Amino acid sequence: MKKDTLYSMRMSKMLREALTRAAKKECRTVASLLDKIITDYLQKTGLLPKPVNGVERRRFQREKIPLPSKTFLKVGDHVEVIPSVIRDISMGGAMVVYPKDTETKFAATGILPQFELCLDLPLTDESLCFNCNTRHMRESGNEIQIGAAFHKPDRADLRKLKSYLL
Repeated sequence: MKKDTLYSMRMSKMLREALTRAAKKECRTVASLLDKIITDYLQKTGLLPKPVNGVERRRFQREKIPLPSKTFLKVGDHVEVIPSVIRDISMGGAMVVYPKDTETKFAATGILPQFELCLDLPLTDESLCFNCNTRHMRESGNEIQIGAAFHKPDRADLRKLKSYLL
């Protein structure tokens, strides 16, 4: 769903601190948590239609294409290379998964990590790398899932990705 309107509000310091704790617990930003709370409330009260199964709410449709990838995560003074798998991908981001026993411990400490995601497109000699902002992190079964949004992607890489997805 395209987010094209800005709304600001005043709140008590106590409420802001509680929201910050809740967002950290869910590995989200405060803005993402507020969006979820408001959307859930409006859908529950019938003021906003619930999404129909199979209807894509994102700006770009995700393609469920598992792709091997590598995550480059800056940890202190060095960069760790972490094997990963892209579960689905779009022109705006990807769902990246890691085994739960990954040596690098992912932790949301108020700011969700930024990282570089690189992949080789199957059946081509094309390699793509995207700087990513983490939108959310969650544990599911034996894996850690990270929803990533591409941050200022290179236009040439986007064209290659678009050609691959079509």
